[in-house]
Amino acid sequence: MAHHPKSRNEWAERHRKALTTRHTHEDVLNDREFELLLEACTALPDPRGFEARFVCLVGGRLGLRAGEIAHFQTSWIDWNRQLIRIPRHEPCSCGYCRRQAGQEAEHNDQLTTAGALASRWHPKTIASARSIPFDLSLRIELCIERFANRYDGFPRSRATVNRRVQEAAEEADLTGRIYPHCLRATAASYHAYKGVASVPLQALMGWSDLATAQKYIRISGTATADALRQVHHR
Repeated sequence: MAHHPKSRNEWAERHRKALTTRHTHEDVLNDREFELLLEACTALPDPRGFEARFVCLVGGRLGLRAGEIAHFQTSWIDWNRQLIRIPRHEPCSCGYCRRQAGQEAEHNDQLTTAGALASRWHPKTIASARSIPFDLSLRIELCIERFANRYDGFPRSRATVNRRVQEAAEEADLTGRIYPHCLRATAASYHAYKGVASVPLQALMGWSDLATAQKYIRISGTATADALRQVHHR
């Protein structure tokens, strides 16, 4: 069989990138680190500590994206069914949405900034419009209830979501990279280790591709362990 240098070089380049590219799942917090992060939130002055704890819990256990947190409205909460319903559209003209609309209009001659802003805010993908149960633990339930008692929606900017996580991480003296999206990966990893199957995990996280959920389950090793136990413990 003839080997083509170009094909070998392309494979080598892809392999090199795979080895050198850092993925979010590499920054996942373990249970102890996550508890330390939450504990550190209580040491921050109010309202920063209150907001940091909300961000860490809904990000690190329910898997909300930073943009979803920044645009969170208590009207999204279905109290009867204990669900947070991420909508396909939430009218918004915050600084982040205005900047995003401006960038869209800049790269699309058929679109004005006002027109782009009219579609803001929306979640990352169609699959991201989803329902998320928050009665997974009493701690999360109480956090959501107390937030709703205090605010109608998250009162800060998208950049503040990042700052609250960073403040808590610094207070906890945790090493490594800690940021909102690593909390989302922490949630995915947490549920994968608990044994949540790929389809419901995909629905919870709002991923378009089932393979992303399967990756977290594969990394957790839970499915492999369950299959081996079924075989050997008959």
